[in-house]
Amino acid sequence: MNGFERRKLNKMNQIRQAAFSLFTKYGIQKVNIQEISKKANVSQVTIYNYFGSKDELVYDVMNNYLENQLTDFIQLTQSPLSFEEKMEKLIHLKIESTKELSPEFLKTILTENPQVAKLFQEFAYSKTMPLLYEFLESGKDSGIISKDLSKDTILFILNSLTNSVINQTNLFQSSEQINRFTKEFMQFFFYGLTGKKE
Repeated sequence: MNGFERRKLNKMNQIRQAAFSLFTKYGIQKVNIQEISKKANVSQVTIYNYFGSKDELVYDVMNNYLENQLTDFIQLTQSPLSFEEKMEKLIHLKIESTKELSPEFLKTILTENPQVAKLFQEFAYSKTMPLLYEFLESGKDSGIISKDLSKDTILFILNSLTNSVINQTNLFQSSEQINRFTKEFMQFFFYGLTGKKE
C-alpha cells in the first residue's frame, strides 16, 4: 500500500468512526453529511467522493461494524483460553456491543433501511450464526455445556440477557460493574442459583 492509498484509508476510517458515533448518538435521520464532515475533519466533497451518498455511507458503516465484531469473535474463539474464559469474554463483548447499538437503534435502522436490514440478515445467517453454533458445539464436546440443551435455547438466553442491558444501564456504567456482572452471570449460567459445582 503506497502513501496515497494509506492516507485515503485513514480518511475513510475517520469518516466511518465519526458517522458511527453520530448515528448511534442522535439517530441516522437526524445526522447530515455536514455534521459528519465536521466531526471527521474532512470536506463534504471527500465524503461523497469516497462513499457516494449518505445511504451508501450508512451501509458501509454498519458493514464495517459487523466485520469488526466478527473479527473480535473469531480471535476470541481461536485463542488458547478455556471455554469458560471464552464464554465470559463473549458475554462481555455482547454487553459492550449492545451499549453501542441499542435495540431501539437497531429496530429503527432495520425498519427504515431495507439494504441494511438485508445486510444484517445475510451476515447473521452466513457468518455469525455458523461460527456461534460451532463455538457452542465445542462447549458440548468438552462437557462444559449439557448435551440436553439445544443451541437455540442457549442463544435465546444469551440474547435475552444482552437485549435487557439497555433497560438496566445503572448496572453497566463502569468497566468494574460490567466485569462483576459478567462473572456473576457466568456463575449463574453454568451452576444455577445454588452455585454448586458437580
